[in-house]
Amino acid sequence: MLTQSLRSFTNLFLQQPCPLCDRPSPQALCPNCWAQVSRTAPSQPSQTAPQALPVLTWATYQGALKRAIAALKYDQHPELALPLGSALGQRWQQSPLTRRSPLVVPIPMFAAKQRERGYNQAELIAKAFCHQTGLTLVRQGLVRQRATAPQFGLGMEARRQNLAGAFSMGKAFQQRPQQPVLLLDDIYTTGTTVQIAAQELRRCGISVCGVATVARAVMEQAQSEQ
Repeated sequence: MLTQSLRSFTNLFLQQPCPLCDRPSPQALCPNCWAQVSRTAPSQPSQTAPQALPVLTWATYQGALKRAIAALKYDQHPELALPLGSALGQRWQQSPLTRRSPLVVPIPMFAAKQRERGYNQAELIAKAFCHQTGLTLVRQGLVRQRATAPQFGLGMEARRQNLAGAFSMGKAFQQRPQQPVLLLDDIYTTGTTVQIAAQELRRCGISVCGVATVARAVMEQAQSEQ
């Protein structure tokens, strides 16, 4: 009885506050908040192919998931990448964009911005995604070679101009790979970022089979940000 009480006390002590509700939780998100996050995921895998770049998403960018991604990116909660990346990986296993095994390339951050944040959330999500799927992660497939303004609030053409020339091929692809590349990011809004990243890889002769994102903005959100 005493041993069980000590174990319960130790487990409580080791638990960390859930970043969305502050309840003690042994996981990155408490079960209640994870249920709310998962509620935005459709029952069927979400696939679309805008502008010839197939897109696989796990859930809609709203509610608890929107708050979870904000906590991951801006509130120093890198641990949230694990459940989000794993969930996206499960979605891929249900309905992959290709039957071949692509190389997974996360959308990079500018080096100075990544040093300031301490991590690239897309890379952490990609790591969990690859652990779930068994696909190969290529961290240095792309490099963000200059700082860019936040995309939020920019129109479509301004977004393209903002990102023009921002990406270059990374050292991992000094020799052109035979496998196609799957780009991975946290949120898909208008698709400008992944489209420009894909254009750079294709310009270098590398095949891009699509993009996987944890969340996709609903049409009203995407339009409001244009």
